[in-house]
Amino acid sequence: MNVLNVLIPIFGVILLGWILKRLGLMPSWLLSLINDYVYYIGISVITFVSLHDTSWKILLDPEVYILSVVPLLAAIVLALAVAKFLKLKDGMFALFVICSFYGNTGYIGFPLNVAVQGPDSLGMAAFISTIHTLVVFTLGIYLLKRYTGSKAEAGKLHKLPVLWAALLGVLFSWVMIPDLIRLPLALISDSTSPLALLATGAMIYGANIKSNLKEIGAISAIKLIALPALVVLTGLATQGSGLIYRTSLLEAATPVAVTNSILAAQFKTRDDFASEAIIISTILFAATLAVLLIFI
Repeated sequence: MNVLNVLIPIFGVILLGWILKRLGLMPSWLLSLINDYVYYIGISVITFVSLHDTSWKILLDPEVYILSVVPLLAAIVLALAVAKFLKLKDGMFALFVICSFYGNTGYIGFPLNVAVQGPDSLGMAAFISTIHTLVVFTLGIYLLKRYTGSKAEAGKLHKLPVLWAALLGVLFSWVMIPDLIRLPLALISDSTSPLALLATGAMIYGANIKSNLKEIGAISAIKLIALPALVVLTGLATQGSGLIYRTSLLEAATPVAVTNSILAAQFKTRDDFASEAIIISTILFAATLAVLLIFI
């Protein structure tokens, strides 16, 4: 595989987002609007259509859950141990753990899988991304509530559009989507990945990384190195290969998710720290992805 054929398009669009923000062509209100569109509409549409078109046989394959959930849980255990070693307290403890395992599986994971494996991988990427989302909005929210003492209303599963999209996509998989509806859904899907990458670049601009470099370095090491390595080890143990293995690995390799900053703000616990972790891990992702693509 030509590594540059993957890196240049993805990071080229991220760089364009950074440039647009620097030139003042992407003001904060526009960036907020793009993020809302991508998160509430774009990713939900991709998830619905992709799971609608994905075979039940694949969705019921135990390998999907083994290669997704087992490495995630192992990474969480590792993050808990490192957080205790660093003597983190209260909200910082919970936020450290969440940032260490929950990655940008939608914003970056979707276009990454398409670039590496082609559009046929999008259904599997959407399903695995949904699994990651379920973990963070169950176990992750539990950690935030326990260690912050907050009674924030965040994290209610029935309010997550992507989970509804996944459920409806699976339930209506036996119904053919007419072209009159499929075409606009396809247009929305096609617009989502470039907008997500542009937004990622814009959010990087103006970052002021002041402190917590040790903690953010540890997060980046767990998220960008340890978690993909755990997928590889799990794959070796189960003799995993093919689409499920590659998609699980690529989704696990993504940098810290933008959603973590939103959760931190809702639970009133260091959203600035989460934002810094997102930015630094995204920059480092260029190097770790280049190495990963050599072996995939």
